Parts: sequence; C-alpha cells; structure tokens
Amino acid sequence: MKDTDLTRVANQAAIDAGQAIGASMSRAEADRVTAIIAKAMETAVLEASSQHSDACADCVDHDADLAHKIRAEIERKKIGLIANLSSLR
Repeated sequence: MKDTDLTRVANQAAIDAGQAIGASMSRAEADRVTAIIAKAMETAVLEASSQHSDACADCVDHDADLAHKIRAEIERKKIGLIANLSSLR
C-alpha cells in the first residue's frame, strides 16, 4: 500500500467516524482523528508482522537460511509501511 493509499484510507475513516456520530469536524479535528486512526493502523501492522514472522519460523524452521530471508523481507516491508503510517501523524 502506498503512502497516498494510507492517507486516503485514514482520511476516509476519519470522515466516516465523524458521520457515524453525526459530528461536523474542523480540519484540525479531522487531522487529529486521522492521526488516531493511523496509530491504530500502525499497531495492527506491528502485531500482524510479529504473527507473520512467527508463522514463518514455524513453517520453514528446517531451512534457517530461508526463514531468515523471509523474516528479513517481512521486516523490510513492515518498516516501509510504518514509515508511511508515521507520516500521517
């Protein structure tokens, strides 16, 4: 997911949240809600990444080199996604 996709998703979630509670948000309020959503997305990514890394170890523990390569790729993708999410806050 590209940064613009993440921004769009977080912004739309903020709009949807405001509409769900019948509130009209100022730009500053919408930005704060977007930051809260981005933080929640970041937490979810970290948890999912940890689970994926554990699953990798379980599935390919017989091949340590392959397990290491997969974990490194998971970590690389996670770092990129976290950087994108962090830019929303």
